[in-house]
Amino acid sequence: MRSDTVFSTNSLQAYLSLILFCGVALAGSIQPASRIATLHASDIAYPPGLFALSFVFFFGLFSINRGAILAVNTATRISHAKLILRSLEHIVYGLILLSPYLVFSRSLLPNGVSDLLILVLYAVITSLFLCLVSFRLERRDAHQKRGAFLLRYGSYLAFCLIPLGAGISHSSLSFFVTASPIGFALRIMEGATALELITGFFVAMAGVLWVLTRKQQFDRRPHAV
Repeated sequence: MRSDTVFSTNSLQAYLSLILFCGVALAGSIQPASRIATLHASDIAYPPGLFALSFVFFFGLFSINRGAILAVNTATRISHAKLILRSLEHIVYGLILLSPYLVFSRSLLPNGVSDLLILVLYAVITSLFLCLVSFRLERRDAHQKRGAFLLRYGSYLAFCLIPLGAGISHSSLSFFVTASPIGFALRIMEGATALELITGFFVAMAGVLWVLTRKQQFDRRPHAV
C-alpha cells in the first residue's frame, strides 16, 4: 500500500497524532464543575477557546504533512482535480476521526452549531491551501535535491503569526487578524464580525486559487515526465 493513501501506516501515525493533540486540547478546554473544582489541587484554568485554536493549528500541521507525502508518492504530472481530490481524502478522513471532539466542542463555542460549522468549513479550505502549498514546495525542492521541511513549517508559522501580529498592532488593521488561522479561531471564540469572517475565508480561498494557477517551473523542462 502506498504511503500517501488514507489507510497507510504513515497516514495512521499522522491521524493518531492529530487525535492525541486535539484530544488533549479538548480535555483542557472543559471547565470543571464547581464541586469538583473545590477538590482540584491546581488553580490553573484553561480557556474554552483552547480546543478551537488547537484544532485549527494542528489540522494545519497535519495538512502540511499530507501535502509533502502526496508530493513524494504521486506522479510527476498530476491534474489539479486529482490533486485536490486526493488532498480532500486526507482532510475529510481527519475530520471524521475528530468528529466526536467537534460535536462535543459545540458547547464550548459562543454560538454553538453555527460557530462549529464556520470553524470546520474554514479548517477545510485552509487545510486544502496548506496541503497544496506543501505539495508544491516539496516537489520544487525534491527536484533541486534538497529538503523542504524547514521551508514548509516555517512558512506555516509565518502564515499564522504575521497576519496576527499585523492585526493586533493597530486598531485599523484589526480585521486582518482573521487572515491568520490562529487569529480566526480566537475571533470565533470572541464573536467575529462579518468583515473578519470574510477576510479569513477570502485569504484561504485566494491561497488555493493562487497555488492552482501557478505553473511549476520544472514542468516545462525537457526531462519532466
